[in-house]
Amino acid sequence: MIRLENLYSLIEGNFDFLLAVDGNEKIIHVSPLLKHSCSPDSSDVSGTHLIDILKTESLSSFRKAIVEVRKGTRGVHALLSARFERSIPIPMNVGYIESVQGGIYLFFGAQADSLRRINDWEKEERVKELSCLYSVAEWIDVSESLSDFFTRLPEYLSRGMRFPEEAVVCSTYQNVEYGLEPVGDEFITVNLVVNGEQKGEIRVGYLSETRNVLPEEQKMLFEIGRMLSLALERKELSEKIVLKQEEEEEFNRHLRELEKEISKREKEFEAQKQKLSTADSYLNRINRSWDEASRRLETMFQAIPDEVMLIDLNRNVVMSNQENVVPGDKCYRTYFKRETPCEDCRLARIKRDKTPITITIRDDDRYLQVHALPIYNQEEEVDGILEFYRDITLEKTYEQQLQQADKLASLGQLVSGIGHEINNPNQFIRGNIKIINQAITDMLPIVDNYYKEHPDLKIARLKYDFFRQHIMTLVDDMSHGSERIKGIVEGLRGFARKDEGLLVDTVDVNTLIEATTRLVQNEVHKHAEIELELSEDVKTFTGNSQKIEQVLVNLIVNSAQAIPDDRKGLITVRTRMDKDAVFIEIEDNGKGMDEKTLKLIFDPFFTTKRTKGGTGLGLAIAFRIIEEHGGSISVSSKPGTGTQVTIRIPLQDHERDREVKK
Repeated sequence: MIRLENLYSLIEGNFDFLLAVDGNEKIIHVSPLLKHSCSPDSSDVSGTHLIDILKTESLSSFRKAIVEVRKGTRGVHALLSARFERSIPIPMNVGYIESVQGGIYLFFGAQADSLRRINDWEKEERVKELSCLYSVAEWIDVSESLSDFFTRLPEYLSRGMRFPEEAVVCSTYQNVEYGLEPVGDEFITVNLVVNGEQKGEIRVGYLSETRNVLPEEQKMLFEIGRMLSLALERKELSEKIVLKQEEEEEFNRHLRELEKEISKREKEFEAQKQKLSTADSYLNRINRSWDEASRRLETMFQAIPDEVMLIDLNRNVVMSNQENVVPGDKCYRTYFKRETPCEDCRLARIKRDKTPITITIRDDDRYLQVHALPIYNQEEEVDGILEFYRDITLEKTYEQQLQQADKLASLGQLVSGIGHEINNPNQFIRGNIKIINQAITDMLPIVDNYYKEHPDLKIARLKYDFFRQHIMTLVDDMSHGSERIKGIVEGLRGFARKDEGLLVDTVDVNTLIEATTRLVQNEVHKHAEIELELSEDVKTFTGNSQKIEQVLVNLIVNSAQAIPDDRKGLITVRTRMDKDAVFIEIEDNGKGMDEKTLKLIFDPFFTTKRTKGGTGLGLAIAFRIIEEHGGSISVSSKPGTGTQVTIRIPLQDHERDREVKK
């Protein structure tokens, strides 16, 4: 498809006036000569609309022409009459083309002979322009180089301008700029198109903004531009011919040298051919041995029970015994579903230390034991690593539960005696505080009367009025502290107590949960709503209903207290069966916990509610109770998302216990 700029240039080379508009009557191009007829100050009218520049009758003529030419009518004409008074009507031919930007309507025409009043001055100017064209054409033929031509182009081109002494010429060719830029926005320009590609531009103007260029000067520059474009095409073609001849000579020279080298190599090739025949026989035997070793290695690789990957220095997987691992992909992407290398990259450590590594890593919900070995090349440098992955999630879970159980068992032996030692003196404190409280209450009226007669009275080196104001607060604080000690000791006793002989109740979990939610309703409803999702398939089991209820109360209240104060939360309690075990899930949408807090929640005396009276024993006791029932308790949580506690109580162990007791 022809470029619009080339089409405009072609029309302007044959007609004086050209006006191009789109389907919305928006002006997208106007020829330099027509610019003076459409605007009183000769400003560019591109971007405006026909209604902005045409008189009413002329606008009507243009619109009728657009309709006719769009239908395919030939020989359509319109009359251009600009809105400002001194404009002269111009008859215009009308055409239509399709472009990638849509339909374009072309209005073009020439000045009427009656309007061409050529005076002596205009003839003189035309002679100057023709002389300029001849000088430029002559100079391009005799100039030694393109740089020389464009350097002296202003000297020849300015002769055709109305004011040669004040004219300035700026030209650009193949990204090299020559001459001076015209002053202001009043200048004329032409593109240098060589072999269909714009390679430069010429701009001509004046040193003073008071000087205006003429339409005739623009036409002259167009003619010079077309002439230069053709001359530059011929020059480039000539240079290509010379270059091609030089390349052919160089090619022939290389060809002769190559023929000599080939003759020499042929003799050497014949000498090596016999040696290669012997080596080929040897390599065939080696290849057969290599294939057997490769198959043996692949069989051994697949037989390894652990997941194995051979990784090169670029972290690309070379080989693996896993079907879902694609060789050639990055190890961290294909195995860990990451887009960046692991923070504890074993490859980087082994390259540095050149020693094997065995570490435990966490991948989502899995724990993996990774054993990484260096692979050395002939220079004894690390050329890759061989990694073995073993899933130890189950062992890690058992280990954590075993550590927690051992910790609680050891602590249980300790707290029983400590609780007794603390409770005895605390009983004295509690009893004495009541007596002191009553005594001070009885004495204060007497001291008040005495203070009226002795205003300088001090007790415990404090002024009496200050003492009187705060003494009962101190006594109350002592009483509350003593009661808190009592609560902690009772919690310790409950934590240390393990009464296995009391697991004799037939526990219906669903009934127990419904009773528990009614029990904690007053405490919980201020923070959250409770939603029950109880499975009808849940079986009963033998245990201690009161202790299970204690666990449920503790967990539901904890969930309610985890709800932020600025919103109403939701606590969901679910039950389900899985083979031979009952599962209880308590889920909230509260604040959640970070990983550090999650590791400590079952430790005795650890609490995040110390300022609200928390002792840190509730979850530790819950852990012990579920352990007594042969079950397990696990917690998953994320900050800002919420927490889910899952209790698993097996049926099988209790059935066996009942058989033993019978």
